[in-house]
Amino acid sequence: MKLIRNVAMASVAVLGFGVFSALPASAADMTLSVKVGAAAAASNATTALAPAAVTVPADNTIDEADVVRLVATVDTGTAVSFVATGAIKLVAALDNPAAVRVRSTDGVSSTVVATGTGNTATVYAYTTSVAAGTVTVSNGGVTNTIYMKGTAGAANAVSVVAPSAVASGTVATYTFTAVDVFGNKVSGLAIAATVAGATVATTGLNTATITTAVETSTVGLGNAELKVLAPAGGSIVVVATASTAAAVAGLATPVSTVAATTTVNDLAAEVAKLKAELAAEKATHEATKVASAKALADASAAAKAEAAAAKAAADAAMAKVVADNAVAKAAADKAVADLTAAVAKLNKDMAAMKAKYNAMAKKYKFAAIK
Repeated sequence: MKLIRNVAMASVAVLGFGVFSALPASAADMTLSVKVGAAAAASNATTALAPAAVTVPADNTIDEADVVRLVATVDTGTAVSFVATGAIKLVAALDNPAAVRVRSTDGVSSTVVATGTGNTATVYAYTTSVAAGTVTVSNGGVTNTIYMKGTAGAANAVSVVAPSAVASGTVATYTFTAVDVFGNKVSGLAIAATVAGATVATTGLNTATITTAVETSTVGLGNAELKVLAPAGGSIVVVATASTAAAVAGLATPVSTVAATTTVNDLAAEVAKLKAELAAEKATHEATKVASAKALADASAAAKAEAAAAKAAADAAMAKVVADNAVAKAAADKAVADLTAAVAKLNKDMAAMKAKYNAMAKKYKFAAIK
């Protein structure tokens, strides 16, 4: 008869021991024991809406309160796969082989544990983030997923976002943020703030104590706002101090005090300055305009004078050319007349000589000239 595998999933997460099982037909069921931190009450860690919550290892050691302990009971000689997502890390034990407690930088995101001659595989899961992640446990086709997240540790650092400059009479907003040693936003932290050079705006919180907000606040998780009314000029200096955790070796140095300086721009003075600059610019423009007009007129007069002088010189040159041409023509006409007269005389003389010659030729009987 064909074997049919029937798998049933039942999920219970118990902070003492919670058991999840699936029932394959031919192998021992994998059961998963889940212990969340040091608590003993029941918790549903099998949905994203209700993840198991543990403290982040703000002291840089992974302790029982910081982990979800996962113990998978399976067939002897099989292997169990553990795969984590998000900031979750997995370690095989809370102490390393040298009997030193593991640190917040230890661990892996996935591991496979072989049971060998036994039938259990144990892994400890911790996280440094308040964002939820998962650990998926698999063996022999059976898979269980556990959801977990961290709860923020004590405040380790305070920071401020401030405007570099504001206009007088306006409201400057200073936003302070508190985070734990892993950068998780911390709510409910009392921050003492003092203001020099200005007064707190009526729309702001008082300078004695501002408190970092919870997640549902419009200010934003871990933020606190201080609003300051800018004076007529000068600058605003805001100093904020909060109680932070003690320094931990290997982790970020605490920052308990922050300060911000904002320059105040006097609008009235700025307007007066701009008006003066505009008037000076107009005066300079007018002076430039007058100077340009004079220069243009002078250039036009000079150009006209130069044109008139050039025309007079051209006219004089032309008159000289005409006169010279007339003299040259008269001389040429006289030369032509003289030459014509000389040719006429020469022709007359030649005719006389020819006649005289032909008369002699006739007399002495030789050939005449035609």
